[in-house]
Amino acid sequence: MKDNLFKSYRIKMMLYTVLSVLITIGLDVLFIYVYARMRSGNEATGGDYSRSLSETGSLSTDKMIAESYGIKIFGYKIHWEILIILTVLSIVLVMTIFHLLTRRRTAYIEEITKAIQNIAKGDYTSTLEVKYNDEFSIIAENLNIMALDLRLLKEKEQEIETTKNELITNVAHDLRTPLTSIIGYMGILSANKVLPDADRDRYIDIVFTKSQKMEKLIDDLFSFTKINYGKMPIKKEVIDIVKLLEQEIEEFYLSFKEKNLTCEFKAYEPSTLIIGDGELLARAIENLISNAIRYGKDGRIVKIYAKKEIDRIQIIVINYGSVIPKKDLPYIFDKFYRVEQSRQEETGGTGLGLSIAKAIIERHGGTIHAKSTMEGTAFEVSLKIAAFEGD
Repeated sequence: MKDNLFKSYRIKMMLYTVLSVLITIGLDVLFIYVYARMRSGNEATGGDYSRSLSETGSLSTDKMIAESYGIKIFGYKIHWEILIILTVLSIVLVMTIFHLLTRRRTAYIEEITKAIQNIAKGDYTSTLEVKYNDEFSIIAENLNIMALDLRLLKEKEQEIETTKNELITNVAHDLRTPLTSIIGYMGILSANKVLPDADRDRYIDIVFTKSQKMEKLIDDLFSFTKINYGKMPIKKEVIDIVKLLEQEIEEFYLSFKEKNLTCEFKAYEPSTLIIGDGELLARAIENLISNAIRYGKDGRIVKIYAKKEIDRIQIIVINYGSVIPKKDLPYIFDKFYRVEQSRQEETGGTGLGLSIAKAIIERHGGTIHAKSTMEGTAFEVSLKIAAFEGD
């Protein structure tokens, strides 16, 4: 408490004021003493008024006025003119000494004021050196924090604006392609009332396929925005992740068959319980398997493993399709990221599946990452098992 008191700016200003006054008083006393001594010397060497009195027997009126015009200090008369000059000089001296003692802190206050003005104008890069350890150092520290927060907020707003524009651009592009095909084929069907059944069925099938693609894109878009912006609450329950994997693999049976793929599933534990939202986790697993089928069809096999490692369950989905280039690997979980534009259009992906899977896994306190070599492309998911949950 005592240390904090002496670190206070107000206390320091009071001390500076007292110190300035004391220094001035000391100099005033010194001046008066020197003045008195000099006058005493003059009186000792050259006749004073007492000598005039002994010679004349009386003082002249002027000499009497001069003798009474002043104040006695140290036993000697100090003229009022000297006192007035000394008083004015003392005031100036106090102000000068106070200014010299406080000039650094005054300059620091000006720095703080300038920083506040810059922040008010929208310049959030201003930073202040925190010094003196008093109220103004606290202000400077908080100003730095505020400027950093505002700078991060501004960057976040710019990022959101960029993301929004990117989202609109990509959605418009991905919706336009199937919509153009739908309009084109529907135009043919509408203009030609008499068409061979085979052609009509083919056109209808194309329109249906394109409509499904649009529906998938819109569904992924809604899921992505809800999950990433926290508008999709997690319904926690106990889930057997091994059974969930078996169920999802079974539902993809026809997809594996259509792509001439074999699915190899191996669980090192017959059952593993976790805490999470079964519907969301199923969506994440579905997206990982869909991705493996879509891009691993040339490999003829997809491998899925589930193994327990201390307090976590590791889920690995491996496909043996084309290797993902190293330059693209860090970005494959970004929304709408295209590894190969032509390949992406051919496979019909929305560019949101892996982003959604990553968001779901991370919302459950898990991790997901990918690696791709000539030995296969693997997506590895790690989730905490129920026995180690704090719930």
